[in-house]
Amino acid sequence: MKHAKVILLLFTFLFIFGSMNITGNNVMAVHEDTRNVEQNENVILSYENHGVISINNDTDLIAQAADEMWEGDGSSDTPYLIQGYNINNDTHLSIEITDVSLYFEIRDCLISSAPAISAGGVEISNVTHGSIENCLIANKNTGLGISDSVGFSVVNCTMNNNAAVATVENSNHTTFSDCYFTNTTTGSGFVQEQSHWTSITDSFVNDNGDYGVESYWSNYFTFTGNEVTGNGYAGLLLENSHYGEYQHNSVFANEDEGFVVIDCHHVMLTENNIYSNDRYGLWLVGPEYGNFTHNTIYDNRLEGIRYETGGHSFIESNIVYDNGWINFEMGGVASGIQLADTINNSIIDNHVYNNSAHGIYLDNTDNSSVQGNTVWGNLGAEGECGINVVNANFCNITENLVYNNTDNGIFMLYSDDCIVTHNIVYENSVYGIELDRCNRTLIYYNDFGWNPTNAYSSVDSTDINYWDDGAVGNWWSNYTGTGSYIISGPSGEQDMHPSKSLELGTASDAQYELGSAGSALLITAQALNPWYYEVLVDSQVIETHEWSGGMITPSIDGLDVGVYNFTLRTFHISGHFLTCSSTITVVDTTPPGWVVVPTNQTIPHNEALNYQLEATDLSDIDEWIVNDTVHFSIVDGLLTNSTSLEVGYYHLNITVVDVYGNARTAMITVLVTDIEAPPADLTGLILAIGGTVAVLGIIVVIIIIKKKTA
Repeated sequence: MKHAKVILLLFTFLFIFGSMNITGNNVMAVHEDTRNVEQNENVILSYENHGVISINNDTDLIAQAADEMWEGDGSSDTPYLIQGYNINNDTHLSIEITDVSLYFEIRDCLISSAPAISAGGVEISNVTHGSIENCLIANKNTGLGISDSVGFSVVNCTMNNNAAVATVENSNHTTFSDCYFTNTTTGSGFVQEQSHWTSITDSFVNDNGDYGVESYWSNYFTFTGNEVTGNGYAGLLLENSHYGEYQHNSVFANEDEGFVVIDCHHVMLTENNIYSNDRYGLWLVGPEYGNFTHNTIYDNRLEGIRYETGGHSFIESNIVYDNGWINFEMGGVASGIQLADTINNSIIDNHVYNNSAHGIYLDNTDNSSVQGNTVWGNLGAEGECGINVVNANFCNITENLVYNNTDNGIFMLYSDDCIVTHNIVYENSVYGIELDRCNRTLIYYNDFGWNPTNAYSSVDSTDINYWDDGAVGNWWSNYTGTGSYIISGPSGEQDMHPSKSLELGTASDAQYELGSAGSALLITAQALNPWYYEVLVDSQVIETHEWSGGMITPSIDGLDVGVYNFTLRTFHISGHFLTCSSTITVVDTTPPGWVVVPTNQTIPHNEALNYQLEATDLSDIDEWIVNDTVHFSIVDGLLTNSTSLEVGYYHLNITVVDVYGNARTAMITVLVTDIEAPPADLTGLILAIGGTVAVLGIIVVIIIIKKKTA
């Protein structure tokens, strides 16, 4: 949408004024070269033709403001407004304001020249309260020049097709926002010298013949949220400019570097996208105490980050990938991050991958740390290492994950008194780690696994290298588990306290009763850098769990009756795994259980028996059996009579059997009676009969007594 408005502006501009042939101050001549002017959205489309404006001091400003009837009174609340002019001049500065302390604003002006670009656009000198807003400056020598001023503000201005765009000299607290610094014919988009606290935000610095931005001896420069692309040299050249902050910028497709930082101290360069530049993404020469963090740097022709001389800086949490491939076919290769001739730097928590040479390369670097980086897949033609260290002293290489690089995971040459510890190094194409003519290197608590040769040390060392700290050595994927670990190569060095990278014991066969709880296997296992484990039953994964690296007690509950091939698979962080298997047998020897215990039954004569019995089983019920099949039958637990039952007692054994032949039997009595059924408990019946006999006896005794007395 922005470009559409620009095109509309230009065609309107050309149509109205292009054919005019009027002389004098009211003429606006348009040359063919102004067609590529890219103007901001808020630049107005109509102007009043005006001659050059030259203001020499406050008194002059007051007088001209009165003559021109400019709005405002020069105060902070109502500054003088120089507004709405078209100033087309080929020989003089269009606007020049010098030695003014009053408040003023230049707004909505079109300032241009014929293509000779021999005259400047706007020149501000020794001004303390000025601003320029929503203006278009084109075809000038220098579009905007600011010198010896304080607090000048530039907002929403387009400076295009000038010999040089904007310069700031000996001025402090200058601000640019929402501006275009574009299409210079020879110079840079923006240049500042001896100026401090300058800020450029949300602007475009594109397609300039020289650099995008140049900053010399200017401190506290803030450069945020800008796009810098297509410039003839580097996107930004910063030299002797300290305490600068450069963040959230996109710097790409410049014909040299993205950033060049020379002898700048305490610089913070963070969260920038730096890509597709024709040399280095970030070229650091001599900076001290810098923070170069959280940048994404990729697809540059040479190194993603190259740091030469200087030191005491942090290169942290950057993503650096795909660098060096643009000229790979011509024999050029480049590393992701390279440090040369530096001291006391820290390379921390970066992701460095798929660069055409080494991932991280230290050359003649002392007292530096390479810590917590993930370095993988640096796959050039030959000799590409994850971490390559040459002529380094007293460096620490620690807690890095280094894998799948063309040559070695870690290579060290002519380097002394370094420490290599807590690294995970696997699946590199030649060596996990190689020491060549290194002395007194301490290598311990590392995990070297599944490299063709996990470790190699040459014989050309003056002093021995140490592969353990006297108590703890390293973890090796090919360690047998007994004795020391012999380092490959002629040096004869050994790890005296080695361990296995991944270890898994055996699992015993097991049998348990169906339905029981708490059945588990106890399997010894060990990994310094575990990932997870899987449980397989008959080759099917049934569980996946995170693994802490110690003993594993997988549950074997919940299986049906049968014989199973049970497999445990433990994974190292590299993806390599070990397995152990056992046979699990689940049996069912438990008989069914009664839901309600069967009881005796009484039925009147000539009535049918229907007694539903219920049983449960961990397996399925297979059959019901009754011992008297002449008079009774039982189907699915329903007991019925199969013939007419005579009065009397029937003693039955009822059996329920599960599918595995486990049986449970209950004994009951069925009483068939032609009178009211007696209680199921015969004790009551006996008591009743005994009571009747006793009564009859008493009556007989009374009769006998009466006869005798008669």
